[in-house]
Amino acid sequence: MQDRTDANSMANILAGKKDTFESEYIRFDALSALVIDDIGAMRHALRSQLQWMGMNSIKCVADAQEALEQIQANRYDLILCDYNLNKTTSGQHFLEYLRSERLLGAKTIFVMVTAEAEYAYVANAVEFAPDDYILKPCPEKKLRARLERLFDRRNFLLPALTAMDDGNYLQVVSECDRLVTLVSNERWLLAALKLKAEALLALNDTTDLLKTYEQALAMRDNVPWVKIGIARARMLLNEPEAAEEMARQIVADNPSYVAAYELLAEIRRMQKDEEGAYQLMEQSARILPTAKRFRSNAESAFLLGKLDEAKKYAESAIRLSNGSITERPDDYLSLAHIQIDLGDPQGAIHTLEKSARRFEEKGAFGISRNAILAQAYFDTGDKAAAKRLLERSQRLLTPESGSSALNLIGKAAFKMGDSVLGLKMLTQAVQSSGLERERIARHVTKSMLDTGQHDKIEEVIDAGQRRVLALVDEARKAMHVAQFDTAYRKVLDALAIQNDNIEALFAAAQLHLLWLKQEGLDAEVQERAKNYLAILDKLVPHNEKVMGFYRFYDQLTGA
Repeated sequence: MQDRTDANSMANILAGKKDTFESEYIRFDALSALVIDDIGAMRHALRSQLQWMGMNSIKCVADAQEALEQIQANRYDLILCDYNLNKTTSGQHFLEYLRSERLLGAKTIFVMVTAEAEYAYVANAVEFAPDDYILKPCPEKKLRARLERLFDRRNFLLPALTAMDDGNYLQVVSECDRLVTLVSNERWLLAALKLKAEALLALNDTTDLLKTYEQALAMRDNVPWVKIGIARARMLLNEPEAAEEMARQIVADNPSYVAAYELLAEIRRMQKDEEGAYQLMEQSARILPTAKRFRSNAESAFLLGKLDEAKKYAESAIRLSNGSITERPDDYLSLAHIQIDLGDPQGAIHTLEKSARRFEEKGAFGISRNAILAQAYFDTGDKAAAKRLLERSQRLLTPESGSSALNLIGKAAFKMGDSVLGLKMLTQAVQSSGLERERIARHVTKSMLDTGQHDKIEEVIDAGQRRVLALVDEARKAMHVAQFDTAYRKVLDALAIQNDNIEALFAAAQLHLLWLKQEGLDAEVQERAKNYLAILDKLVPHNEKVMGFYRFYDQLTGA
């Protein structure tokens, strides 16, 4: 019981009163758990072990879909998830989905239950790691000891975790700074620094982000998440050479760590080396195949003109995600679009009218489906059907329709001889692309090349956009080194060219929030920040990034 006494002593230090942490969290009868395993006997065994510890609130489910419903409806203290869930979704895929969709609360402990062979493979490859791995079989006493250590760490981090769940990132940073002064336990210190780094990333504070990761590196120089964090911070600070050097060091030390390959691919894209980026993403998908990686590779191959490879990846994304929580109707759009470019319009028609018929024809999917089918029927010679489908896709358009859908309408219009509509749609696609500007510009360029519009590419892609984006890039570089006046002049120049450019407005809002954070409250800067946020809220209502900016503004100003 010596370990528990030590843990309770730490709880007393932090809470200022005896037994506060153990009575509320270490007592298992006060905790809730979700057990995910597709084998009934394993669910029963894990439930029995948790009940033996004193836990009463336990929900057991057999698959990821049922687990997702439970997680969306309830907050659990503990999730025990088997790695081999079923043929469509592994425990690792499920964890990546939960983290990428931000469905896991910061206070929830996620433990992967796995065989030794799976652990050796997955633990060295993934970036989205669980809080711990438990190898099968795990006796009750050993499981309890592991869980006690995890909840001890949670108790230590609790003030910061609570602030993280509330979206109060400044408070997270403050709490983590306080917590690291209280202990010498390296694991707990690293956990606090990791949480602080996540908050700083949300605050776009790249300078302090780098310092935090370097502080962690000084404690332990063989932790992949620390090194990949430094590499990302270097890239955000516009130091691609330093970022690449660190990422390559990670690959040399751990050739299976997929996040390093994906970061190197990002650097290649920054350098306009799309072929190099694609090759790195192929390596990533070979190491840890997921539907998300396959669909990303399908898009990259498509834009590079590698249509056979694009088709292979699109089909793999559908096959891997079919019937699972990671299934996306857009995968069928991607496959059908590739089939058209391969000269297989009948295949595209079958994909969208048969394989994807269960998806509702609404929103961006409905627009894109009809635009792709219009191309397919036109290629089969049924021009009347093609005309009806193109008109239907236009009727579904709304002011919120995305750039991808506009691009597909524009491509269909050019193919069918309506150059006025084609030019209008593709120009709108570029102008409304916002944070996806590079990706959409590549798609629009390909659409124009595919339909023989080589001479109009510069007219559509530019339209003042290139100068605006160059100014925004210069503004971001200046703000990241705290040259706020210089950054503001660049933003004003960009908005003078295009006053509703989303990218420039995002940069303006971010600039003024960083200005307030680092230079202190200033009435003029505060008012400008408020105005830029109001404009963004009107142009992109309910946008998650804008809402995050608002929370940051409220924290800074005490509003």
